[in-house]
Amino acid sequence: MPYPHTFITLTPEERERLKAELLRLVTLKKWKKRKPLQALYLSDQKKIFRDIANSLGVSYTTLRRWIYKYRKNGLDAFILQRD
Repeated sequence: MPYPHTFITLTPEERERLKAELLRLVTLKKWKKRKPLQALYLSDQKKIFRDIANSLGVSYTTLRRWIYKYRKNGLDAFILQRD
C-alpha cells in the first residue's frame, strides 16, 4: 500500500456531504463510524497526519489506510456505509 503523506483536497460538494454525514453520525451517537470522516476532514484542513492520528486515537497506519481508501474509492466508500 502506498504511503499517502500528502493531504487530500475535498471538493466543496464533498466537504458539504462530509459535514452532513458527520452531523448525522453525531446525532445517532455513532462515534467509531465518525472517526474516518473526521480524519478526511482534518486532512482536507491540512492537519499533520500524526496529529490527526493522535487526536482521533487511531494508529498512523489506520489513518493512512483511510486516506488510501478515499483516494481509491472516493467519499462514497465512507458515506454509503449506512447502518
